[in-house]
Amino acid sequence: MPRPAKGARLYYRKKEDRWVIRDTGGYERSTGFGFGERREAEGALQEYLAEKHKPDFGKGDPARVLITDVLTLYADERAEQTERPDVVWGALPHLIEFFDGKMVAHATPNVCRAYAAWRMAQPQARFKVGLGYRFATIDQVPRIGSQTVRRELGVLSAAFGYAHKEHKLLYPVVVTMPEKAPPRDRWLDRSEAARLLWAALGFRKVGISPKTGREMWRRPRDVEGRTYDKSRHVARFILVGLYTGTRHEAILRLKWLATTEGGYIDLRSGILYRRGLREGESSKRRTPIPMSRRLHGHMRRWSRISTTHVVEFGGQPIDRLRRAWTTARKAAGLGEEVTPHILRHTFATWAVMDGVPFSKVAMALGTTEAIVERVYGHHAPEHLRSVVESVSGRRRRT
Repeated sequence: MPRPAKGARLYYRKKEDRWVIRDTGGYERSTGFGFGERREAEGALQEYLAEKHKPDFGKGDPARVLITDVLTLYADERAEQTERPDVVWGALPHLIEFFDGKMVAHATPNVCRAYAAWRMAQPQARFKVGLGYRFATIDQVPRIGSQTVRRELGVLSAAFGYAHKEHKLLYPVVVTMPEKAPPRDRWLDRSEAARLLWAALGFRKVGISPKTGREMWRRPRDVEGRTYDKSRHVARFILVGLYTGTRHEAILRLKWLATTEGGYIDLRSGILYRRGLREGESSKRRTPIPMSRRLHGHMRRWSRISTTHVVEFGGQPIDRLRRAWTTARKAAGLGEEVTPHILRHTFATWAVMDGVPFSKVAMALGTTEAIVERVYGHHAPEHLRSVVESVSGRRRRT
């Protein structure tokens, strides 16, 4: 099966340390930005997309407004203010490629389902193909999942809503999404969490103790006697996620000083603020949460050896946690289902199993009590004991 065209996208050219724009027909353009300037390179990509076409909304009739014009408007005016700009930038090339030439009114349920089928037939770009890689041919590579399609169509829906709000469309158009996947019931037990943390700190399993039967872990050293120390930032990420239940992207944005963008740490009061001073609240509530004594102690120590962010690598903030997380996960002997988001699930599961009321767990997570009960309630059946004891008790005499 031939590989489908991707449209305009970013590609990192390692030899030149440059992000370049690749488009159909073999066209390439350098962005002028290096590896650590991904956000600036994404901005250059959006400028390139805007150059290809100038929006024209006319009288706002959805039957006469191009979907690409709506997406361009959303990218120019709203994308950077969203909670996940990277999701918007990642979705735009695919949406533009599929909906190119289509009007807003053409985004019918059938067309949205066609987009989902088109995307889910494409291979995941993060997997390499060829000699020495896990997959030998493109047909063996895992395909795009339904949740990725939901996120992309969510960007389209948000773009339609924004255009209507800005009086560019006479009325909003509903986007049909694929069905939501059932919630994952995967969480880490205490042993798994400890293994993951040890692996992130550079320890590697060397065997089983013949006396105690327990696993033995050591930190390997190089020829000069130095210990492996390239993923300690992952250990920070793990501890913050396990002890606060904060979302992946919010942890990576945490700073040591109060800021208008992203959360920050108040060491004096021991509070972790998940959003900046002037940031508005989003649909995913980012409530402040106190830090435990153990995490507070770690934070005080980390603050003395950091620059600006809680999670850093080489003194610089990181946009995403992928390779280092995978390295630690594999060293801990955990499967691919163990993603960074599992730390949030683990926090909630441990709290519910320990008997914490659903209402308090919901406040800590920044969600609703109904969601906590639906997703994690089966971990706390003890709160129903009074019901079964009442039913199984002796009948009172009248």
